Amino acid sequence: MPTPHRTLRAALRAAALVVIIAGAAPRLSAQDTTATSNLRPTPDSQLVKITLRDGSVLIGRVLDVTPMTVRFSSAVGQSDIPRSSIRRVEMAAGRAMHEGEFWPEDPSRTRLFFAPTGRMQHAGELYFSDAYVFFPSFQAGLSDRVSLGAGVSVVPGLGLDEQLYYLTPKVGLYASPKFNVAVGALVAGAGSISDEGPFGLGYGVATMGGEDGSVTAGAGFGFHRSSASQAVFMLGGSKRVSRGIALLTENYLYSERGTSAVISGGIRFMGEQIAVDLAGFTVTDSGVPIIPYVAFIYRF
Repeated sequence: MPTPHRTLRAALRAAALVVIIAGAAPRLSAQDTTATSNLRPTPDSQLVKITLRDGSVLIGRVLDVTPMTVRFSSAVGQSDIPRSSIRRVEMAAGRAMHEGEFWPEDPSRTRLFFAPTGRMQHAGELYFSDAYVFFPSFQAGLSDRVSLGAGVSVVPGLGLDEQLYYLTPKVGLYASPKFNVAVGALVAGAGSISDEGPFGLGYGVATMGGEDGSVTAGAGFGFHRSSASQAVFMLGGSKRVSRGIALLTENYLYSERGTSAVISGGIRFMGEQIAVDLAGFTVTDSGVPIIPYVAFIYRF
């Protein structure tokens, strides 16, 4: 017959086993990353884009989800993907498929060249942009409706107190697949002229159309300290012609000592995470030649 001492030891061992099992549960659920926390099996009509941590991209359907793996069906067959290896999951709308080829989302869909579109960044989305090499900035999606950007110029030969500093807050007012409206501002200043700043532009903008083709119209007022200048109107658009190429235009009309227009056209090269813009700008009735423009965006 067991002694009280042996009974106590058995009870302690059982308690230790319970603790070990309970401790293992968090380690299993740790595989349930943010990217896959709400992942569920998808119907036949819904495709999913899965980006792995090594940069690989898979397009297909989710068949089953377990605490450790995702059962996935793609063009190459079925496979079990460890949840810990998945970096991002996106629902691929039917409009993203073109004759069996998946066209990724434009990494720079929230802007044309300089001008913003009515589209917003996704919550938690971060990108780095750089125009003319000397004007870098970061833009972060604080939520699906609010983003904030900041940057500073790095013009050679100028001191820190002479560089240009800028902020780009933006708020989405309405969002749908075919129509998006936002308001925002470009607020700038420089250390050496801080007594004359800040200055910049406040605007409202609307984008009509989908990922493959859209028209963007906007209006804004430049400001300097407490005063506002003449209104500026913008009309632009984009047309995607292949998986990695889109044609863009961005044009401005403003009135100050006569009416002038800024006209531009160019091309955007796109990948999964990077976009490169090459364009030319000119001013009507000024004799100004075409000014080249180059910029890129990298989406993290």
